[in-house]
Amino acid sequence: MEKLNKKLLQEVSSPFHAYLLLGNTSSHLLSQAKKFGSKILFDAEEEREHPDIKIVSSENLNTLGVDDIRNIIENDGLVPVEGKYKIVIFPPVKSLTEEASNALLKTLEEPSESSIFILTSSGKFWSHARHDSLLGLLSTIKSRCRTIFIDSEIETKFNFEEEDFIKFMESSKREDEDFSSIPKDLIKILESLKIIENNSTDKVFKIQQFIKIIDDYKKEKADSSQLNITKFIVASLEYLTRNLLLVKEFGKKEFRYCELLQESIDDLDKGMRPNIVLNNLAIVSSKL
Repeated sequence: MEKLNKKLLQEVSSPFHAYLLLGNTSSHLLSQAKKFGSKILFDAEEEREHPDIKIVSSENLNTLGVDDIRNIIENDGLVPVEGKYKIVIFPPVKSLTEEASNALLKTLEEPSESSIFILTSSGKFWSHARHDSLLGLLSTIKSRCRTIFIDSEIETKFNFEEEDFIKFMESSKREDEDFSSIPKDLIKILESLKIIENNSTDKVFKIQQFIKIIDDYKKEKADSSQLNITKFIVASLEYLTRNLLLVKEFGKKEFRYCELLQESIDDLDKGMRPNIVLNNLAIVSSKL
């Protein structure tokens, strides 16, 4: 059984009113946040579901809006039902809109003695997870939280083995997603993209194959989960980048290719269409 992080364990006896937990994997962060809350309230080693532990949710797959924050503060209230504290957890797969950030900031500026906020943020780009995790959070919110970086206990080899790839994808999923049956062809095509080629036509063709397999995979999963295509592609590009960073012959071309992959990830996060981003990646990378 996964144990509570030692840094969090040291906080249990005298918890702060707000925490910012940073880490490499979303699922590990959320699990640690739940265990932390359960330990504070019940001195329990395992995660517990309880009215005094609230996971903030929204209808939007990617963001939390101002209404979501108001529902927590005004409708649900921050008064505990039974325990000493009401613990509110913000999952790492949801980013805050500007209005939501401002609403949360007002609450953190006047903390209640009976509530604890646990914000979580994950980042897996290159080796700068600590920096990437902070992106998208107001500096004023960060300054009012006690920040703790949590190392992931998930060991990933980035060798394009099916089990390793699925384990990585599982670590960045939302709770309603199931990556247990990822097509093997998708992994093979992704692996082929690590080769820096001069043939842009061939690379564009592989990119189109990659997108088609993901589209088909989403259709298969339509009844069981809401697969977020953009996040799936982002995670796949992260995996490819990590593999490239591990190669022994890492030269200028490989470094530039990693930069291009990072730029593609940034473009996808900004809302650009995957087809456009990936085709551009194929064309530009073929000129290396």
